[in-house]
Amino acid sequence: MASFDGPKFKMTDGSYVQTKTIDVGSSRDISPYLSLLREDSILNGNRAVIFDVYWDVGVPETETKTKTSGWSLSSVKLSTKNLCLFLRLSKPFHDNLKDLYRFFASKFVTFVGVQIEEDLNLLRENHGLEIRNAINIGKLAAKARGTLVLEFLGTRELAHRVLWSDLSQLDSIEAKWEEAEAEEHLEAAAIEGWLIVNVWDQLSE
Repeated sequence: MASFDGPKFKMTDGSYVQTKTIDVGSSRDISPYLSLLREDSILNGNRAVIFDVYWDVGVPETETKTKTSGWSLSSVKLSTKNLCLFLRLSKPFHDNLKDLYRFFASKFVTFVGVQIEEDLNLLRENHGLEIRNAINIGKLAAKARGTLVLEFLGTRELAHRVLWSDLSQLDSIEAKWEEAEAEEHLEAAAIEGWLIVNVWDQLSE
């Protein structure tokens, strides 16, 4: 039975985010984990799943290629109020990633991200992956608060401006990023996802 059995991290409000990291090989079924994320988004997060994507940047083979044609999706982070899933993708992609494609195409989930326009274009152009219902949380915050600069802020700065949260936990990890252990990197990822969940909740009120 699928479970988020990775490290569990305590957030500043006393709640916990349970994590799971998966190396997505050809035989790994990720659909049960995506179902758990969907369920948690319905129960605890206004049907929102926070997403972030990471890229391998290759060198174009010919000068006729665009500057982003060598970019390949390497990992995906999906977060809800209580869960954080980190998918490390193999090359080439396997058929089981069709579950991820279907998940992103769902009309029942809102996928929320920070400064996502370029990522959406790269996903579409380089991988044929469409996110059906995507929202740039910075743009939403800028409109809701009447403050244009919010659209252009990163995760930490946006959370600070909208939530005025205690960010010392995240700052302490980022201050020693190069020396930090893999589990601390995962903790930072979980915190960032949780922060954007809370930004979304506040803007949705």
